[in-house]
Amino acid sequence: PMRLARDIAVEHVKKWDWTEHVDVESAFDHDCCDDCLVGRTIHLSLDVPSFLFRESRYSFLDRHKIYGKRPLTLGKAKAMIQIPCSIKAGKELKAFLEYGHGLFYNRREMTDNFLQRMANDNGYIIMAMDWRGMSSFDLPIIIKTLIGAPDLFQAVRDNLIQGYVNKLCLQHFSRNGMLELDEFRTGGKRISVSNDGPPASVFYGISQGGILGAGYLSISGVTGLIDRGVLGVPGTPFALILTRSLDFIGYDQLLLLNFYNNRHVRILLSLVQMAWDSAEASGHQGRPVSEPTPPLLLQAGLGDPVVPTIAAEALARALNASILPNNPRNIFGVPVEDVATNNSTTWFGPHVTLSELLYEKEYNSLPMDDKFAQGDAAVHWCVRVDPAFIRQVEEFINTGRVTNPCLEDQCRRASADC
Repeated sequence: PMRLARDIAVEHVKKWDWTEHVDVESAFDHDCCDDCLVGRTIHLSLDVPSFLFRESRYSFLDRHKIYGKRPLTLGKAKAMIQIPCSIKAGKELKAFLEYGHGLFYNRREMTDNFLQRMANDNGYIIMAMDWRGMSSFDLPIIIKTLIGAPDLFQAVRDNLIQGYVNKLCLQHFSRNGMLELDEFRTGGKRISVSNDGPPASVFYGISQGGILGAGYLSISGVTGLIDRGVLGVPGTPFALILTRSLDFIGYDQLLLLNFYNNRHVRILLSLVQMAWDSAEASGHQGRPVSEPTPPLLLQAGLGDPVVPTIAAEALARALNASILPNNPRNIFGVPVEDVATNNSTTWFGPHVTLSELLYEKEYNSLPMDDKFAQGDAAVHWCVRVDPAFIRQVEEFINTGRVTNPCLEDQCRRASADC
């Protein structure tokens, strides 16, 4: 149903004048001092084709809408957008950067300082929606599912599919009318864009945003709406990630209220994975793969106790990724390829690239058995703010070129101090 919903939705919104389908709920100008990063914050409500029976997190997909036996209805989807001070002051818009948030959080995670600084330095408009189905607003249904109503997981899966549709609509809007709105004018003028071509459309997802983002990018390639994607500390499949993740400890305790031991939890997660496969890369990258993906950059941390690197490397193999010379270790089934060359106009690096950072203290402290890791999630955070990895992300967003962050130190860090 995911691909059918995508095709119907994209075809539907092609006919729209987006000014008739967007409500600006608020637009707030911030002071742009010497060290300020955000110039304006805008909250929008977009019309989106709805494939659910009703606008509820407990609702299932209406298959009659997907298979054309019932007319589409319109739902609403919230979006948050930030214009950096540099663009407000006249800097050219380089890219629309859609952010994908972490586990059961929401679109406000896009206000993290490192992301705002990246946007201000380079000229990105940041935009975000919730991962409908797995955001903070979905926690009640998740808890109910875990403690006594496992059949409700279908609603989680179906809302994820609706969430992907919502996000594709946001991408279409950014390319077809966003800059025409008065709220996106500065000093009465349109935001400046390069004469060399339109701004790039880039997705950047971290943690859950990298996991679900891999599925999202797997189904977005044929639409042409996203030029490239960055996946921070990603992985697949969920059933592999969760039982090795610090973030799962609380949910495991909920599940054990109904099961005798974790062997039963593992069986349940394996069954649930069949539903997740509809919404993540484990399903959409199964062979044979018939649809293209945009160029992708994956960044992972060796020693991460939240999303284990084994899951990131499984994702890399599924996407036919390559690693770069001087990666901290070789990976089975993942070849080594060169980066983009300075003078080449044809070779920008591998189509899908995995770069890894090795945090020696945390990596050596990971358990060798089936226990949860001890300690904090510092590695999970440090990967996204590492200066070498930030430079790699910026170059990839700006030009599509893949650079090597491991040339000088083989991407080795003594510990996760960031």
